[in-house]
Amino acid sequence: MQAVNFCPQCGAPLERRDVGDRVRPVCPACGFIYYLNPVVAAGALVEQAGRVLLIRRGVEPGKGLWGLPAGYVEADESAEEAAIRETREECGLDVALDGLIGVYSFGQDTGSRGVLILYAAHVVGGEPRAGDDATEVAWFAPDALPPEEEIAFWTHRQALRDWRRARAIRYVAAAPEQIAAIEEMSQAYGLPERELVVGGETPDEVLVAALDGDEVVGFAHVVVKQPGHQAWLRQVFVLPNHRRWGIGTRLIEQAVAFVRERGVHSLLAEVDPGNVGIGAYLKAGFRACGFLDVPCPEGDTRVCGPVLFLVRDLSLS
Repeated sequence: MQAVNFCPQCGAPLERRDVGDRVRPVCPACGFIYYLNPVVAAGALVEQAGRVLLIRRGVEPGKGLWGLPAGYVEADESAEEAAIRETREECGLDVALDGLIGVYSFGQDTGSRGVLILYAAHVVGGEPRAGDDATEVAWFAPDALPPEEEIAFWTHRQALRDWRRARAIRYVAAAPEQIAAIEEMSQAYGLPERELVVGGETPDEVLVAALDGDEVVGFAHVVVKQPGHQAWLRQVFVLPNHRRWGIGTRLIEQAVAFVRERGVHSLLAEVDPGNVGIGAYLKAGFRACGFLDVPCPEGDTRVCGPVLFLVRDLSLS
């Protein structure tokens, strides 16, 4: 724990007093209370062509070990800005952030507590080179990561475990037993009822299952409405404890590949504006075209919308 002996406002010696639910340093002269808050760090898990970017650290802690580009957040920047800056300084790469991976507490064993905010990111410019605090930069495939004892911090080890596990997710046309699991999942999470395809795929329809081992952890349902012209991405869903792994993005990519093979020019989707997965659609090339009011089931006169109407123009790519 950080030792604080003097008031930063008036310089008087601090006393330990009960404040709230714990003992804190308090100035008897001016009443200032010194709160010992954890430090905040931010970093990026940069992925390209199925590989992740790591740096070999040139300074302590963890000198000589591998880690993700990360560092402390400055007082005049956001966590997102810090993650982008640290990646540029340590790797020579400009990146765009794709979303939050996780928030990790560290320092339990040292008493100097902190929080790491880690983002997924992709390269938008620059060339990989070792910069501040780094002696080497390299890309690693999931099955070629350094041994865990050569990764500097447990927070980075955990993030890389999750990343490697996510890369092992399989995407298949759903078989009958997987369709049953998807139906149970839909009921459990209150998803709109859909008429699902028995057997997983027909010439104009596919139900893609995302499998973590034998467990269904997500799915996408796409239907070709007008062969050679238009298709509808009716549903994309990922279990909450598997989100931020990029599974939603890959399910959308599978749907795009299915309709592209059938010469479809436009892929449509309707998304709840509050859906945290909207970013996956935008990353996959969809653009927002406006809002639609969706009617409730037959017999109910309310309006259940609005929903955001999205379009991916496949003729442009």
